[in-house]
Amino acid sequence: MEPMRSYGDSPTGYESGIIKDSELLSPPILESIVFGVTVQWDPKSISAFVEVANSTVVAMDPPSWVTQPRGQITDTGFMSDVMSCLLEVAGGLNRENDLAPNTFLQSFSIMNRFGHIEADPFVQTCMAKLKPGAYFAAIFVRYECPGFGIQSARMSGPPRPSRQVFQ
Repeated sequence: MEPMRSYGDSPTGYESGIIKDSELLSPPILESIVFGVTVQWDPKSISAFVEVANSTVVAMDPPSWVTQPRGQITDTGFMSDVMSCLLEVAGGLNRENDLAPNTFLQSFSIMNRFGHIEADPFVQTCMAKLKPGAYFAAIFVRYECPGFGIQSARMSGPPRPSRQVFQ
């Protein structure tokens, strides 16, 4: 193992090789890939969630990103609110269930936002009233670089006792 160098010392041969190899990757490869995030809703679970969200069974208020007043939340309105919440960090809305195009960082931010929605106390309280296995949507990531591919986002669930909302 080589001793640590002082600031301003010339790079070692090994470091020079790493720097040279890194230069081959200089153009931001990840930034040249276009990512899309597709949300495949589970209509039965959304309807069951909306029914619980509108009821008085849950004492707390919905999160601020839910735009409809309690008791008037609709399936379509709720899905639209979720997409609007995600759109705040996305590159654009391609279709009503598709966020695209996104950079790598925007895709990462979308995945984080899914986690924020899932961790919301109101969402978790309502989900606790649903049957086991209920979820809002399956999430898919699309990429073009130059070919095209799509795969499940493989969302990991939150720690117990919280329920997984997105798959």
